[in-house]
Amino acid sequence: MDENKRKLRHSALKWTILIIALVQMPTLALVPAIQLMREQFGVELVKVQTAMSTTNFVSVLISLAGAFLINRRVISKKFIIVLGLFFMSLTALLAVSLHDSFWNVYMLSITLGLSTGCFVSNAFGLLFDNFEPGERQKLAGYQTSCINLGGIIMSLAGGLLASIMWYGGYLVLFAGLPVAILCLFTVPNYKTPLKPSGERKRGKINPRVYYYSGAAFFFMMLYNVCGSNISPHLKAMEGLDVAKIAGVCTALQMAGGVVSGIFFGRLSDKMKDNVMVLACVFVFIGFILLSVFKSTLIVIYLAVFIVGLSLSLFLPRCVYGVSTHSDGSNSATTSVFVTSIAPSMGGFFSPIILTNITEAIVPDSTVFRYAFVGCLTLVLGAVIAAISLIRTNRDKSAEKSPGLS
Repeated sequence: MDENKRKLRHSALKWTILIIALVQMPTLALVPAIQLMREQFGVELVKVQTAMSTTNFVSVLISLAGAFLINRRVISKKFIIVLGLFFMSLTALLAVSLHDSFWNVYMLSITLGLSTGCFVSNAFGLLFDNFEPGERQKLAGYQTSCINLGGIIMSLAGGLLASIMWYGGYLVLFAGLPVAILCLFTVPNYKTPLKPSGERKRGKINPRVYYYSGAAFFFMMLYNVCGSNISPHLKAMEGLDVAKIAGVCTALQMAGGVVSGIFFGRLSDKMKDNVMVLACVFVFIGFILLSVFKSTLIVIYLAVFIVGLSLSLFLPRCVYGVSTHSDGSNSATTSVFVTSIAPSMGGFFSPIILTNITEAIVPDSTVFRYAFVGCLTLVLGAVIAAISLIRTNRDKSAEKSPGLS
């Protein structure tokens, strides 16, 4: 009986992690409205992008604070996950009341950052703490597919509601409430374990955690250019409902992630870290298609789908890589690095660095921006391929000469 209960709780936690994943990309509900915000408040594109990316910056601060409190055993992961999901619904409630000024966008980005900072990295932490490596790698792929599936739903719903009112996408964030209620019943209420001696000292963080986190940072800086620029990119095409079509594009981008996530486990087993190189190639191809075929809607749909294939290959490999070099004493910290700090800061700096650089070279041209960033992504892939080759050769040498390693 006890074994059956344990299996039931384990299965319930697995499904809860996947359900949480459905709401882990709430900003996608807002992306279709970028051009509408620009027109509503009469501001430049980079200002709208920066206001929305404030979510990423706040998320990092909250993630760090949360990891500190979890490691100090002040709070549990269950508490902070539920709190974050409630903050998501609060953001939706605030949007209904406050949406007349541009500063409201910053305010909503801050509250949404509080939300994602609380629950995103710690949802990955549940994966680290409760599953064995084999099951963990498979579940990481499914989790990312669910993240993308949720992104599809949020993108379509956000685009549809934004075409009615610019802040309509925020209403999708009410979805956080039922997920929070589910977590109250299915997520175990444990705290970070102490060492056997009772000391609070945490395990030393493996250098490869920083490598995977750095890779995630640069990748997300480049990847985010797709969604944050698709709305103004579509504006050049006459007769389109930009918000709705941008929502479809973002949904197709996430659909690519759903498809590749299904095959992640097998690809990761076979290709190891080179699966991240494949992801970079997908981004390059997609961005070049967006740049060359700027007025062909069917090619734009294909391009964003190809870009989306990359997400469920790159980030899960980073998460899995970090999980294999973490333990129960530092998983809260390492999961924050790879699932929150790295991708969030990449998203935050994306418009600040890439939009401003490309605007300085060729003003107001998403065509050039996509081509430029596509080439940068190919460079990132080449660097990762070189590092992977060096590490593989070094590991083989160490196996052959264990006494000298």
